[in-house]
Amino acid sequence: MKKRLIIGFSLILSLVLGALAVYQLFFVADYPLRYREEIVHFADIHSVPADLVCAVINAESGYDPDAVSSVGAVGLMQLMPSTAGEIAQKLGIDEYDLCNPGTNINFGTYYLAYLYRQFNNWETAVAAYNAGIRNVKLWLKDENYSPDGVTLIKIPFGETERYIKKVFSAREIYASKLGN
Repeated sequence: MKKRLIIGFSLILSLVLGALAVYQLFFVADYPLRYREEIVHFADIHSVPADLVCAVINAESGYDPDAVSSVGAVGLMQLMPSTAGEIAQKLGIDEYDLCNPGTNINFGTYYLAYLYRQFNNWETAVAAYNAGIRNVKLWLKDENYSPDGVTLIKIPFGETERYIKKVFSAREIYASKLGN
C-alpha cells in the first residue's frame, strides 16, 4: 500500500513538474512580460490597451530593447528614427534614446494612439503600424479590401496579414498575464 502511494505521488509530481516545464517553455519564453511598469504607465497616459502594447513589442522586437531592423527601425517597438523625431517634437522632447525602454514604449504607445485616432479601429491601427498609414488609407478606399471604408476584410500584404494575426493572438495571452 505504501509503495502504491509513493508511486502515485511520484507520478502526480512528475505530471505537475512536466506541466510547469511546458508552461515555462511555451508560455513564459514566447510571451515575456518585461517593462511592465513602463508599459502600463504609458498605455494609461496614451489610452492604449496595455495588452496590445505588450503584443506589439513581442511581435516587433521580442522584447529586445537594442533591436535594430534591416530598414533601421529601433528598439522595443521598432520605431523609425523619422517617426520618432516627429513624436518627440509633438511630446516636446529634445533629446532621446530609442534603445531606452521607457522612451521607446512612450513613443511607440503614442504612435499607436495616433493611429487609432486616425482609423478608430485597433486592427486597422496595427495594420498601419506595420504597413504604413499611406498603404492602409489606400486599402480602405478599395472595395476589394474594405467594403465600408472603415474595416479591412482583406489585406494585400501577406506580411501585414500575418503580423496582425500574431499581434492579436499574443494580445489574448498578454491580457491574461496582465489580469485583464
